[in-house]
Amino acid sequence: MDKQTRATRNGILEELDGIERLRQGTLSEQYYGTGANRRGPYYVLQGYAAGRHWSQRVPRDRVEQVRADLAAGVRFQDLCRAFAETTERATRVEESPAAKKNSRRPNGNASGRPTRS
Repeated sequence: MDKQTRATRNGILEELDGIERLRQGTLSEQYYGTGANRRGPYYVLQGYAAGRHWSQRVPRDRVEQVRADLAAGVRFQDLCRAFAETTERATRVEESPAAKKNSRRPNGNASGRPTRS
């Protein structure tokens, strides 16, 4: 792996290490009633885990923290994708025929001993 690729991967890992809180899902603003009887908003965090839908109410005083946690979750996914793409690209480069160090056959016979004249 070349130095630039290793530096890119290490930078991604450092940023991942800096994420201390995250959430996955979506936050929606909802209201009670209709028309003049409409009240709210109240907030609901929703998502899927293990193939099942879940939801949980979020108190108004926690909404900004949950939004920040959701943004961190999106950033986490982006960083994981970038790490995978960078590593896969490096793997393909290492596997390419031009990258092989011993691509030429050595001179000599099949036994590897020098030939006598």
